[in-house]
Amino acid sequence: MLLFSNKYDESEDLSLLKQAKEGSRQALEKLVKNHQRFIYNIALKFVHDQDEAADLAQDVLIIMVTKLTQFKGNSSFRTWLYRIVANHFIKSKKRKSELQVSSFEQYGEFLDQAYNSEEMTDEEHIKYNDMIIDTRNRCMAGMLLCLNKEQRMVFILGAIFKIKSASASRILNITAENFRQQLSRAKADLFQFMENKCGLVNPANPCRCSKKTKGFIQEGKVDFRDRKFTTQTIQEMHNVSPQANHLLDQLIEGKYLQFFMEQPYEHSDAGNRLLDSLLLDREIKNLFRLN
Repeated sequence: MLLFSNKYDESEDLSLLKQAKEGSRQALEKLVKNHQRFIYNIALKFVHDQDEAADLAQDVLIIMVTKLTQFKGNSSFRTWLYRIVANHFIKSKKRKSELQVSSFEQYGEFLDQAYNSEEMTDEEHIKYNDMIIDTRNRCMAGMLLCLNKEQRMVFILGAIFKIKSASASRILNITAENFRQQLSRAKADLFQFMENKCGLVNPANPCRCSKKTKGFIQEGKVDFRDRKFTTQTIQEMHNVSPQANHLLDQLIEGKYLQFFMEQPYEHSDAGNRLLDSLLLDREIKNLFRLN
């Protein structure tokens, strides 16, 4: 599925829904496929752990399928579905990755202390470029975990996936004005932290992704062959993040948001595995009399 489109035409979803209710396994499969990847990517941004994101996505897909017969058309199908997603993610118990983050202040202390190495050479920048990007992405994800669940969901929908306030507010069942206010506060908290800590947005700050990466390599915290951080290091990097005041300047907003917008959109086969598991579930098959 493509990223969230503000030109959503629900006719296909409604047609698939009708066929699924009549027992079409293919229609139910297509309906789930229409939304599973986006749901998984919301989950991945929300908890920053592939396994935990897969669990969250699977929970929601099960809820979606078991409640399909309850859809009455009072809103668009997509709004109905993503309201289930948002409510479940916000109300679910904290995942391991979320428990490892307590505040922006804690995250800032971690960044100050973590493997401050000398700067990389030009050759090292080229050689370890993928690792530097991975370090930056993990740091951005850690910052998101410093927000409470409501703020995090608002930021993911409004800032990362650029969902318009009119649509996002319907998903969260709040007013558009309330959504814009919450998004503004979430941005302010994140951007204040970045302005005070991140060398990418403020050259006066000493923290550099390349220096952190070099320190991880020197400490044996990275498996260079797989270009992945060790499990212990990932856990340490989640011990992240300060309560910030309101500093939101629309003229310089792009300087902060670009790093969150550049986070990768996951195209793995995790969603397909979820779908296969879901459609093999006996209760689901019985519920829809799947053929």
